[in-house]
Amino acid sequence: MRSVGAVVILIFMVTTSYCIAKDEPLCASIDDAAERLECYDQQLTPLVTRDDIASPLRTRIDSEKKVSKIGDFVIVPHRANYIMPATYMASFNSEPFRDVYGDKIDEIQNVEAKFQISFKVPLWLDIADKDIGLWFGYTQLSLWQLYNSQFSSPFRETNYEPEIALAIGSDFKLLGMNNSYIVLGLDHQSNGQSEPLSRSWNRLYLNFVLERNNLVMFLKPWYRIPEDPDDDDNPDIDKYLGYGELSFFYKNERRIWGMRLWNNFRTSDNHMSVQLDWSVPLASGFKGYIQYFNGYGETLVDYNYRSKRIGLGIMLTDWF
Repeated sequence: MRSVGAVVILIFMVTTSYCIAKDEPLCASIDDAAERLECYDQQLTPLVTRDDIASPLRTRIDSEKKVSKIGDFVIVPHRANYIMPATYMASFNSEPFRDVYGDKIDEIQNVEAKFQISFKVPLWLDIADKDIGLWFGYTQLSLWQLYNSQFSSPFRETNYEPEIALAIGSDFKLLGMNNSYIVLGLDHQSNGQSEPLSRSWNRLYLNFVLERNNLVMFLKPWYRIPEDPDDDDNPDIDKYLGYGELSFFYKNERRIWGMRLWNNFRTSDNHMSVQLDWSVPLASGFKGYIQYFNGYGETLVDYNYRSKRIGLGIMLTDWF
């Protein structure tokens, strides 16, 4: 029954994110005829960056602002929303689960489903009449032993990640790209488990949002907030996940390629992680999605274990 309930929640959340991402119903909901016409006109008018260069990122940001001003409480997509019914992991991190599964640990399957739900809510836009906005975001990533009927198809791992962020518009250049926004955020991530599977950490981060034509880069250093050593479930997580993330996304017509990188920047015992993404439009507004991960920290329970996974599925909302 828990699996059925989770499916219902998943369908509700991704459907909500998908519908909100589509501007047409939101424009149609505007009562004032002039405002409704302006909403449709803005959809059909190419949006530009501060340098008057067409930008998928600027289109996404301006659309979010426009949609957010329609109602008092609006949910918009945050990170990518997707479901991959089938993924294959080369090896399974059995050590944390031995106390849970005992002698049945070998029955954990290498084929499982993976999905992500991610949305955000504007709390305060145009602060002091400036391009500054305060947002609340939530991301949930789950690994689901969907085909493991012997274990009643359990969710092997779920990570919950609420965050609050202040996005500040900027105009300067960095690394030869337009630094459109600087985002200052507070992030909590945990898997909601008890010992021995419990994992969590809190971070302060800066996210430099860089763009140039159809290329978008996110430079995101972070600082882990120290915890009481007696309560810390993963004291060496920085050793594996490092102190930041570097992401690239490139849009070619309607296809998007992505690459995310993590590194602990240690000359000895260096740990490198990479995730590769590719999405392509399908019928009815959905996108086909392929993801490859190789490294540490795909989920918190595997923060110190190198995992390799490839998956195929459907993406409902893209990165931009």
